[in-house]
Amino acid sequence: MRLRAALLGLVLVAPLAPSPAAAQETIAQATAAMEKHDGYFPLYWDGTKGKLYLEIPHLDQDFLYLTSLATGVGAVDLGLDRGTIGDNQIGRFERVGPKVLFVLENPRFTAYTPNASLERAVNESFPTSTVAAFDIVAEDHGRVLVDATNYFLGDVMDVIGALRGGKQGTFHLDKDRSSIYLPRTKAFPKNTEVEASLTFASEQPGREVRSHAPDGRALTVREHHSFVELPDTNYHPRVFDPHIGFFPVTVWDFARGFEHDYRVRFIMRHRLIKKDPSAAMSEPVQPIVYYLDPGIPEPYRTALEQGAGWWNKVLEAAGFIDAFQVKVLPPDVDPMDARYNVIMWVERTSPGYSIGPSFVDPRTGEIIKAAVRMDTYRSQSDFDIYAGTIPATGMDEAAAEDGSWLASLDPNTTPEAFAMARRRQHAAHEVGHTLGLAHNFAATTYGRASVMDYPAPYITLNDGTLDLSHAYRNGPGAWDSLAIRYGYTEYADSAAEAKGLAAIVHEAMARGMTFITNPDQANDGSYPAASEWVNGSDLNDELARMMNVRRFLIGHFDQRAIQPGQPMALLVKRFTPVYLWDRFTLLAAIKAVGGMAFRYAVRGDTIPPTRVLSPERQRRALKLVMSALTPSELAVPERVIQLMAPRPFGFPSDERALHSDAGPAFDQLAVARTFATEIVSDLLSPPRLARVVAFNARDPNEPGLDEVLSDLTEQTWSKPATGPNAALDRVVQRVVVDQLLALAGNDDATVDVRAGAEWALRSIMETANQRAPLTAADAAHLHMVEADIQRYLSRPEEPTKPSKPVAEPPSDPIGGK
Repeated sequence: MRLRAALLGLVLVAPLAPSPAAAQETIAQATAAMEKHDGYFPLYWDGTKGKLYLEIPHLDQDFLYLTSLATGVGAVDLGLDRGTIGDNQIGRFERVGPKVLFVLENPRFTAYTPNASLERAVNESFPTSTVAAFDIVAEDHGRVLVDATNYFLGDVMDVIGALRGGKQGTFHLDKDRSSIYLPRTKAFPKNTEVEASLTFASEQPGREVRSHAPDGRALTVREHHSFVELPDTNYHPRVFDPHIGFFPVTVWDFARGFEHDYRVRFIMRHRLIKKDPSAAMSEPVQPIVYYLDPGIPEPYRTALEQGAGWWNKVLEAAGFIDAFQVKVLPPDVDPMDARYNVIMWVERTSPGYSIGPSFVDPRTGEIIKAAVRMDTYRSQSDFDIYAGTIPATGMDEAAAEDGSWLASLDPNTTPEAFAMARRRQHAAHEVGHTLGLAHNFAATTYGRASVMDYPAPYITLNDGTLDLSHAYRNGPGAWDSLAIRYGYTEYADSAAEAKGLAAIVHEAMARGMTFITNPDQANDGSYPAASEWVNGSDLNDELARMMNVRRFLIGHFDQRAIQPGQPMALLVKRFTPVYLWDRFTLLAAIKAVGGMAFRYAVRGDTIPPTRVLSPERQRRALKLVMSALTPSELAVPERVIQLMAPRPFGFPSDERALHSDAGPAFDQLAVARTFATEIVSDLLSPPRLARVVAFNARDPNEPGLDEVLSDLTEQTWSKPATGPNAALDRVVQRVVVDQLLALAGNDDATVDVRAGAEWALRSIMETANQRAPLTAADAAHLHMVEADIQRYLSRPEEPTKPSKPVAEPPSDPIGGK
């Protein structure tokens, strides 16, 4: 009983003891010996322990949380480049007892309503993400101090996942070899920046990691965290329209009636406001300023500055004066600072994409920060295109031999002028993405009307002379101005805005300015105008023109494509863009077969949403494609083959060059097989042939599947493989058989298409069986073709699989099957 009484006494006394929180130091006391960085979220660095403390002035207050990769790996395919940005998040710090939770909100789902109960219902219907829990170290009058070191030393950019996805091995984060990177850990009035140097370890790193890191077993990169004050509520979101090429942000508004889609879409754009809203032209309250990475060397810096600066002129169409500026980043400014739009210079060991991403407020679409990444390797690829044309420009052979190689080039277009013209356009393109614009792959067909297209160099052949002087457009186009007007023109009120934006959309239709973007430009698409790396309004005409230029370039190609003293093996790389000169135009022209023009249409448009291409246009495209498979188009001249030397010791193989099956010799049959395979496989893509069947069923005047396959088999199999081009004939014949076999066995192809493929294979087998071989090589070729087709047709173990049905939408009103 005495023991129970003693314990009861302890229980009664315990509440009178001081609480742990009451015994804590103040923030000033706890951080007295630390290095302070005052700002939006103050930071404290304890150098003796290697810890970083974060002061949270306001709990339960939303902010923008942005992550990025400060340093890269240098390998294109891994996607781990300097400046890579993560998701745009809304974060908040919530206190629960002695801990502070770091919670990421879910702004994609909301209810724009004064009904607080409905808003609460939506919020409770979807999850948040609690990404960290911090112990409170000290506090003062609602301000708390936490040790955030472990969180900042985490892999927020999922480098481990990227390495695993890139088949580079299983890595783990070694925190003993990781630390806060102090030079870029700073605090500012409206944002706080933290950077960590992280080491990822693996005992079996992949080839790309081994070739890019000093020791692939220890890969060290830096990841960056940005805590940014949310913009004020004065920004007015602008409605998204599918006719105009702005990226959308999508928010689900569950306060909308059932007659509307719950999804509300706003365009991504910068905040740009006139100083004088009543003026037709006005300077902005605050211009959009982009800062160039000071590491960009000349002549690139000037080219990027000029190309990015084109948008200043474009914004005049929206009523702004001097609204877009390009400057060099001051030496005391960190490019990771969320307050600065930057154009970064990204080094890689092979060509790769440049990219124009932005940090965006996910609630409204307002662009907070642009982080353009310009690939440095691109100019070498552009120069390879230029150098391949040099022999055809009439450069003096003696000049090539005496060493004055560059001085003897085309005086109208120097290598630098050619490459920098592309870099200006390239810079404008990537900056355009960070102004909110998506690709427009149809713009080239109405006058190279947008920098948001992928441009092919427009090189012409006039009276036996090659002209490179207009390879790339030197400025923005009509589509750029129209789209920017939609995104950035100011209006007096909502009614005026709705009317003005509708007028811009109707103007685009009236002027024939179509917008088509990813993925509708893909090779199996139906719309020739929606294609990458092409020119011209009629892709059939353009293909015929490009084939002429290609013949001219191949006919003149020689050692003048490289500088004196360079390895002759480099000629293979320089010959590659020449041999594949009409590649993208061919792929675009093929789209006319089973072709259909279309628009991103809405009810009320004045133009029909779809239009099947005329039978004449389809048949002309098919004829041109068939001509590209002839030996005269696929052959490489003997004098060129003799120049193609093996790569010398000390020089690695180049993935951008044509490859050989007969190394060290240059294999002219292999390159023909590669090109023919691309042409035939694209022509025989299952979606294209399904369209051919469907369109012919609607109108018998349209080419049918039998016509397309008959043209292909007759072009390639109607005559024996004879004469000097017999080997090339066999190459193309075998490609056709291989692609038909693949098509006939493709479960993604419809039964009609697979039946057509089998019919074509039977026709070829019959031809091979009846044809008398002319040579031993011909006999081996014919016998293998016949045997391979017979093996496929005699598959008794399985019946023909049915067509895969198009996914059926749920029939149950509540979403079930």
